[in-house]
Amino acid sequence: MKELSVSESVSQGWEFAKQHGLMLAVFVLILYIVNSLLNTLTMPADFWDNYMKALSDPQSAQDFQTWMAASTSTTLGFVVSIIIDIIQVIFYAGFTATVLKLVRGTMEKVSFDGWKMSAMTYLKYFAVIFIVGLVTVIGLFLCILPGIFIGTRLAFADWYILDHPEAGIGDALKASWNMTSGNFWSVLGMIVTEAAIVLIGFMCCCIGVLFAIPFACFVEGCAYKMLNADFIDEAPVVGGYVQNER
Repeated sequence: MKELSVSESVSQGWEFAKQHGLMLAVFVLILYIVNSLLNTLTMPADFWDNYMKALSDPQSAQDFQTWMAASTSTTLGFVVSIIIDIIQVIFYAGFTATVLKLVRGTMEKVSFDGWKMSAMTYLKYFAVIFIVGLVTVIGLFLCILPGIFIGTRLAFADWYILDHPEAGIGDALKASWNMTSGNFWSVLGMIVTEAAIVLIGFMCCCIGVLFAIPFACFVEGCAYKMLNADFIDEAPVVGGYVQNER
């Protein structure tokens, strides 16, 4: 199996980001605005007065944190947080699918076509990221290293389920595990590189993160395509036939 080249993934990702990154940054901005508007529903009427006091007085800042925790721990706050989580899952499923289509060359420009998926695909995507997140967290609590290892080996499970919507959840997990076989350090390097890209975006007055997120996603998409092309001969059988690259 071919070794994943992090530098090549970054180089290819940058080329895609230059073409489509700004448009995808608009989508990220819209998500941020929607989440912010929903969060305002849980803010007490005197939020801004208390917030301004917290900025100028350390004691007020401590009181503000306690007050906010009590104010948002309500039924409304819980419901809003669930809604935000659902919106984020739907957004990132379509966002990732869009990046995948652009990397594959099946989509020429950014559009809402990436979100045109069945409800079952969204449910499978949610199940995959939930399972991967859960086992990774458990691994981190056990001894940190197992969590890093598991999270890295399953890094492409969500991409696979979007690329092969007819596949099962177990197929996606197995596919990622097999694709990353022999490429653990390269995939981990890719993940660290993505985190660095997003961190640099935050350092650019936070606004840069709007572009950094698409850039990082393109890097991962290019890495997935690279590994998936090599993995195709070992792809799991779904519905009685071997899945082919799209």
